[in-house]
Amino acid sequence: MTNTTVERAARTIAAAIVHGKTTDPALEAARALDDLRLLAPSTDPFSTPGRNRPAPSPAATAALDQCRRARQAADTARAQTDGMPGEPDVSAAGGEVTFVVHPRSLTDWKQWMHALGIGDARGDSTGASMVVRCTYGGVRARLIGVGVPAMYGELHGRLDRRTAARP
Repeated sequence: MTNTTVERAARTIAAAIVHGKTTDPALEAARALDDLRLLAPSTDPFSTPGRNRPAPSPAATAALDQCRRARQAADTARAQTDGMPGEPDVSAAGGEVTFVVHPRSLTDWKQWMHALGIGDARGDSTGASMVVRCTYGGVRARLIGVGVPAMYGELHGRLDRRTAARP
């Protein structure tokens, strides 16, 4: 007893290897088998009786919702921040909206903080940038001001502020 499908597949593979026009005979054989519909269709492993697709966990569902809301907030923010100083770059990742700005002055920086409703929150300096965490559109957000620590340094230098004890 012979299996004609197996024989047909063997002839197709041999023809692809011998008469193939590409440098990858395996790929050419696979395409030929696919064209003849001799490859098994890919099926959903959970369609087999007795195999049930697991329900998403509540934490995964909440994280997905948070990412979706952050992406929507970032899309809204791009339109709202058009024309703001400092060449804004708005993005969303990991359920958080990130605003990266390059303010030209501390006034521009204060304008960004006011626009995002941050108020007088204190930021963390990374040396080259100032990072302020806040909430925007109901999701976590970060405002990153590139060059802001240097501007504060210049301001303190002009005001001749000392941080050490007086001589």
